[in-house]
Amino acid sequence: MKNFKELGVRFAKYMKNNDLGVNEMAKKLDFSGSQISNIRNGKVFGSDKMFKILNTYEDIDANWLFRGKKEYSVESDNYTIEIQKKLIEKLELENASLKEQLSKNQDIKKHTA
Repeated sequence: MKNFKELGVRFAKYMKNNDLGVNEMAKKLDFSGSQISNIRNGKVFGSDKMFKILNTYEDIDANWLFRGKKEYSVESDNYTIEIQKKLIEKLELENASLKEQLSKNQDIKKHTA
């Protein structure tokens, strides 16, 4: 990493892509708003703060944040979410079908008993 400015740009990008405001992030991290702003603006900060950021926001890739590699991608997250939604829909249909079969089997048992 050439300097903290690049990290600040990526940090700001993460915040924007996740609709996180300075105050919201500061509250969650137990930082002041000015500390978050300083990070976004590329000011030097301690490793304790980075440790807390990376452990609180586990979806931030440290390699991306520090070096710009393996760039964070909202598009890939959205794609994963869409796949998960389709899987959930499929499972819900399968669940409904199984419930219907179970109900029919119980009806048959009642009539043959």
